[in-house]
Amino acid sequence: MNNKSLIVGLTILGCVSLTSVSVQAAEAPKQKVESSKDNLRDLEKGSRVPEKFQRPGEAIKDWQAKGLHAPAEQSQWVKINDKYVQVQTTNGQITDIVPIKK
Repeated sequence: MNNKSLIVGLTILGCVSLTSVSVQAAEAPKQKVESSKDNLRDLEKGSRVPEKFQRPGEAIKDWQAKGLHAPAEQSQWVKINDKYVQVQTTNGQITDIVPIKK
């Protein structure tokens, strides 16, 4: 009788443990919702852009044709939304913003 009670107790305990683990796994951690994707809506001098805009592939090569001045050393012009933004390639800081002329 003692062995049966022990087996039944362990079985119940195992079922309860598995249920609580599956419930915890189903609850995804809540993340803070940003006001805009990558915070690119409110660009300001001195703020930083995501790392992808620091990559050479994002640089505007024909900046002169777009009426922009030469980028500073270790900087490049990139297009973000409806603006040309000069970004430092070392840290992503915005050093100049020029609206795109339509």
